[in-house]
Amino acid sequence: MTMLNRNNAPALNLSEKITIPAAKKYHLNNNTPVIILNSGTQEVIKIELVFEAGSAYTSHPIFASSCNRLIEEGSGNYSSAEIAEMLDQYGAYFVTESGNEFASISLYTTGRFISQTLPVLQTILSEPTFAEEEINTFKIQGQQRLAVNLNKVDFIARRSFLNTLYGDHHPLGILTQHDDFDKLNKGALTEFYNSHYRNKLRAVFIAGKFNEVEEKNMINLLESLQFNHSNTKGKSDSTILIPKELYINKKDSVQAAIRIGKKMFTRNHPDYYDFVIMNTILGGYFGSRLMSNIREDKGYTYGIGSGLATDINDAYFFIATEVGATVVQDAVKEIYFEVERLQNDLVPEEELELVKNYLFGSFQRSIDGVFAVSERHKTLHLNNLDETHYLNYIQRLNSITPEDIRACARKHLDKSTFTQVIVGP
Repeated sequence: MTMLNRNNAPALNLSEKITIPAAKKYHLNNNTPVIILNSGTQEVIKIELVFEAGSAYTSHPIFASSCNRLIEEGSGNYSSAEIAEMLDQYGAYFVTESGNEFASISLYTTGRFISQTLPVLQTILSEPTFAEEEINTFKIQGQQRLAVNLNKVDFIARRSFLNTLYGDHHPLGILTQHDDFDKLNKGALTEFYNSHYRNKLRAVFIAGKFNEVEEKNMINLLESLQFNHSNTKGKSDSTILIPKELYINKKDSVQAAIRIGKKMFTRNHPDYYDFVIMNTILGGYFGSRLMSNIREDKGYTYGIGSGLATDINDAYFFIATEVGATVVQDAVKEIYFEVERLQNDLVPEEELELVKNYLFGSFQRSIDGVFAVSERHKTLHLNNLDETHYLNYIQRLNSITPEDIRACARKHLDKSTFTQVIVGP
């Protein structure tokens, strides 16, 4: 019997034959695409409506997120409590999400009770009440949450970092203030809903296991809403503000938060795959160089990471951590040391193979299950990408070399282009 040698990593086996299950596409009478995935073993269904209703569509910093959150807090003749009770008895629930570009409303339900839960979805989407009582409660909670967060160095660093990158007038850069919540009212929220939900339905994604009758009922519901379709081609903000080093004093804090990064490119850039792989080596997983150095070796932090936050029209690269107040400059020094090491030295083949294995495994997990596959199709559709996007990614995982990693680091990790924000005592 051959013993397994646990000192050696398993051989890399990147298959270019990975396929993502195809989705069926249907268009409503208003031309809104409906992307349908019907598979799985459990009769659970997700219906997600995506709207052009993110923060990019309003100059007010919290209108978009507030409207999205308050939609399910009362509709028609039903209070929020009554809606929750109706859904609970059928094991269904809503999820609302709001970002820079898009906002979404999702219903999770079962085929067994879909005839009972679809009318609830229809009521919520057709007759949101935006009751003043609910708005007032939301205001108070939002102001309390903001007050608490403004005592956290991590929160201050994150929002100050984005403000420094994007400026005061970009949706990603606007700093929410206490009195912004006072401007919320029924009239303003209703107007935003009518403009950006009823008139800007971007796409619908249906995933789960269901029969033909259930699928027809879902389509009929979507048609009955009579929302208007929109596919706005937004523009990216090409303005690059002067990189800054910003220090914000937070007295009595035992921790300091560090944010370092820059504006970057989106998924359709030719260097996107290389940057994702390079970033994983730097700080994109638990075994990354930043974690190995600053957490495991130096003990400066419990966690550190780097990432590429991508939207449809905007993206930024960031390195984020919290460290002890006495080791801030030492931690910053080690961060730049790891960045420069990527620029100057070739990544060892063994380390690169490990990262390739990790990323390939992560991708396999990301297409495990019908809801996960639906998310992949949503990413493709909303980013205006075709089905070759993921195949090209797997191919690049196969072909990328240490020389490619170094070239990418030299091209995109120039220290002089970085903004640095530190919040601490």
